Amino acid sequence: MTYPFEMRPTGLGADKHTIQWTSNGESILEIAAPLVVESMATDELDSPDGDQTIHFYQEVEQGAKELTATSRFSVGSGATGVVTDRWSATSDSMFTVHRSVVIESAPPNAGLRFGLHVQPAFAEGLDFNDLQYYAPNACYNLNDLNEDGVCDYLDTQHLSYRDDRLNSLSVLAFHPQRKLALSLSRVDVPKYDDDPVRDPGQQSFLQDTDIGALGFQPSENALNGSLLTAHYPFVERARSNALLVEDRTPWGAFRPVRAGDSFSVSYAIHLYQSESSHDALWTLMKAQMAVLRPEPVKLDRLPEEISRLRLETLSHYYMEDSAGGSGFVTNCHPQDGKQLGNIVQYGFTGQNILNATNLLQAPTSSDIDRKKARNVIDFYVSCARKSPYGFTYGLYDVDKQRHNSWWTGLLLPLAYAEPGQDLESLMGPLYSHRQTVIEALSRSHGVYTRCVLEETEALLALYLSQEAAPASWLEVVTCFGEFLLGAQEADGSWRRAYSLEGKPLVEPAEWFGQTFYQQRSSTATVIPLLLELARITGKEAYRTAAIRAGRFVRTHFVDKVRHNGGIHDSIYAKPQLIDHESIYFCCRALLALYDATGSDYFRTGAVRAGQLSASWILLWDIPLPPKSTLARQGFRSTGWAGCDTPGAGYVHPMGIIAAPDFLRLAQITSDAAFLDIAELTFMACNENVGLKWGYAMDGMQEEGVLLSPWLLDDPMFAADTGFGGRSKGEGNKTCLPWISAVTVWSGNEIKRRFGTLDFGELREKFQLSPNAR
Repeated sequence: MTYPFEMRPTGLGADKHTIQWTSNGESILEIAAPLVVESMATDELDSPDGDQTIHFYQEVEQGAKELTATSRFSVGSGATGVVTDRWSATSDSMFTVHRSVVIESAPPNAGLRFGLHVQPAFAEGLDFNDLQYYAPNACYNLNDLNEDGVCDYLDTQHLSYRDDRLNSLSVLAFHPQRKLALSLSRVDVPKYDDDPVRDPGQQSFLQDTDIGALGFQPSENALNGSLLTAHYPFVERARSNALLVEDRTPWGAFRPVRAGDSFSVSYAIHLYQSESSHDALWTLMKAQMAVLRPEPVKLDRLPEEISRLRLETLSHYYMEDSAGGSGFVTNCHPQDGKQLGNIVQYGFTGQNILNATNLLQAPTSSDIDRKKARNVIDFYVSCARKSPYGFTYGLYDVDKQRHNSWWTGLLLPLAYAEPGQDLESLMGPLYSHRQTVIEALSRSHGVYTRCVLEETEALLALYLSQEAAPASWLEVVTCFGEFLLGAQEADGSWRRAYSLEGKPLVEPAEWFGQTFYQQRSSTATVIPLLLELARITGKEAYRTAAIRAGRFVRTHFVDKVRHNGGIHDSIYAKPQLIDHESIYFCCRALLALYDATGSDYFRTGAVRAGQLSASWILLWDIPLPPKSTLARQGFRSTGWAGCDTPGAGYVHPMGIIAAPDFLRLAQITSDAAFLDIAELTFMACNENVGLKWGYAMDGMQEEGVLLSPWLLDDPMFAADTGFGGRSKGEGNKTCLPWISAVTVWSGNEIKRRFGTLDFGELREKFQLSPNAR
């Protein structure tokens, strides 16, 4: 199949028309339902679906440059009106529609929703699962780690996502046999939104919002069994994480309408060929960058000054005890800065050695700061040397002078719980939600592969940067490297977690992984460390292990798009999340392998992983409720990184960790879009730092913020838990040590690798066009 694609009207009978797309006379795509009108039920039924009617175009007028299609509608509630769709070809492969709605009559309290459904029109037909589905950052290859053909987190194929969960305002279906991409995008940026006026539990309601929804679902009774859908205003039907984490209750808004009302919305259909779903997603991303034209956040201080303030705050949260224990224990609501528990965390949400490195190497650090940093390193090394594998417990309670395991992220309160304490009162409903897992984990000790890696890798980097670093540092690193050689599986992978005795941990499966992909989800994390050990020791076994692991990572996590498990504290339906951190680790690992081997196999894998990683970065400014904290503070969402697919709409500054690798990808591909993404995320993740954002200290930053509704009715995050108030436009009320670690490191790493934090200068150095936007 070759370009161009042609758009043409198709008559289905008297006053019944649709539009079809062909290539060389072959049918490719058609509008299955030109106009879907859903009216809010007038009886007692609380249904987000409403009463649905489907209308075809009654008239289609062919103009010189556009098709004008008209559909008059009348629904059971008594509302009537006319919808006019103006279709035009932006290129041979991209077609836009500007939809205008005029309400002619409506009864009191009427609410309507308007949809557009398109479906493939291949002569041979297809089943729903013949296509691969993407909705960055809410869905990647259907979020199907157990490969049962439905989304793991919502247990359905009927998937619809609010616009403010979609980083590029797009959904994509990729046909791997035809190497054909079909996408549906919103191309007019939503301008306004507010908290809906609804009772807890209410699934359907009237709301004047500019937020719509895009999605995909099976098409019943059709040769081609798949639909791409657009609705305005939004509906998240079948299931959603907007209201309740266990029930996953659907919900949807209906626009209040009166006679004489008019409004509009615009979409684009994009048809194009790609060698892989990764390339297809990247083509779509760049097309939407051209439409949305994202502009970087403007910082009110230089990045170097922000880093200085971050380290100043970090130093404030240093603690030590009489037994020699020491670490950075930041664990507070940033609004008041008061400690919730003095726990040293290693890896993941702690990153103590990386924090110590940043503080030790900062030119503005005092002698006292550097002494604190050295104490943190010495304590970690002294603990890790007790293990033949370079392990240490994941946690250390400074107040009680005791070690512990597992209680990171959302489970951190368990680390400072008193024996016999009522855990329900400490954690709220989160305890009962994860009680089975908590009780099972309480009976064991061990380490997450990622957590040991992060502390060990930071220790090795510091060792190599020092003229006379203690030999004990390298001893700890080498012990872990030797453990990895012995623990590597026959397929090249490693397990997600190990006991302190070095044995793989697989139970409870609902925590350590229920599928092949979940149980081995951290494999990519250790590859750069092994390559560095091979370089400095000359031991070929490290390099061989890294290469074997790299093949596993590319084959299973990147090419199949089954990356997962970067985050350790899932509260959703499955134990490991499809998240940004997991694909970041894949990209980082494959780039390291490319740099070490020069192999085009690893270069291709790195680029594919980088394309996936970049799709987690927001390309537009999401409208926030006017009275929300973030709206009042002037927060901008462009450049922020999504966290995980089931929590799409929640963003956090961890995305900044990928910025150096985006720049490296720009360098080796000459693709300016990677540099643009790096700039967007670096600036965004340094945005909300300091007193002006309502935080207790000038170097403090919240762990993440909500840009879309999330668990609105769930008691797990009620106000009396201390972590409540997590509605759209609010933060998650949490501050942990990882924030300063990765944000300061990213700036330092960019300067170390490329010499400057001036992205304009980097554009010139890489000989790239002014921007891809």
